[in-house]
Amino acid sequence: MNIKTSNLKKYLKDKKSYKAPSCHDPLSAKIIEKHGFRVPFIGGFALSSASLGYPDASIITEKELVDATKVICSQTKNPIIVDGDTGFGGLANVYKTVKDLEQVGASAVILEDQEFPKRCALTKKIKLLDLKNSEKRIKTAIKAAKESNNILIFARTDALSAGSLKEAIKRAKSFRKLGADAIFITGINTLEEIKLIKRNLKSIPLIINITQDIKFDLVDIKKNDFKFILYSQQLLNSYIDTTNATLKLIKNNKNPKFKNKASDTLALLNFKKYLAIEEN
Repeated sequence: MNIKTSNLKKYLKDKKSYKAPSCHDPLSAKIIEKHGFRVPFIGGFALSSASLGYPDASIITEKELVDATKVICSQTKNPIIVDGDTGFGGLANVYKTVKDLEQVGASAVILEDQEFPKRCALTKKIKLLDLKNSEKRIKTAIKAAKESNNILIFARTDALSAGSLKEAIKRAKSFRKLGADAIFITGINTLEEIKLIKRNLKSIPLIINITQDIKFDLVDIKKNDFKFILYSQQLLNSYIDTTNATLKLIKNNKNPKFKNKASDTLALLNFKKYLAIEEN
């Protein structure tokens, strides 16, 4: 097992919770690392939007995801969790997605139980894959991962977003029994949902996504021991807000001022290292 995946596996076994901001390019991954976060997350929504210009609707290809993952993983020391959507097709596609992401440095892949092509869960337009075929998808992914043991499988269910917490818990138990390393239930918005999930899924590493719609305090997450806390939209939203504000200033003949200078960006990207190579 490579060092990044080994570290991620250690995080799964300790008693800590890890905040996982979503990165959509190498620069955001570097900034996340600079601020001391240990587990960045490549979210499909953010990557599709910021790096490829498409909505989160199964428009980007497996190759585009793999290529982006390769570049991001090469520029950070942190283990990376990658949103693999539905695996981009049938079971053979699922297998290939896991192997390809493993090869370019991903430490874990999240696979969900929506039909292919999927739809962003925030749109409420999702269609769940039936449980039998969802189990086949996760089982195939786990088989692919175990061949070389360098990538973990995180199983996601969108059943709660589709309207059934009971079904979400049922699927979570099934995916864990198959061997998924962690379980991600999307659409958790209330403290009551958090408590019911923890009561029914004891001793299972759980993942939660933080959106602007949540009706619980962030302290409640730590109390209920969620392993990974995803911030899938926040950096993307701040990027859009800041870009809009900056362009507005430019349009109004004002010179935008920022705390970050060109020299700071060069330092973040280790400019002196490459300069020294050139001077030798």
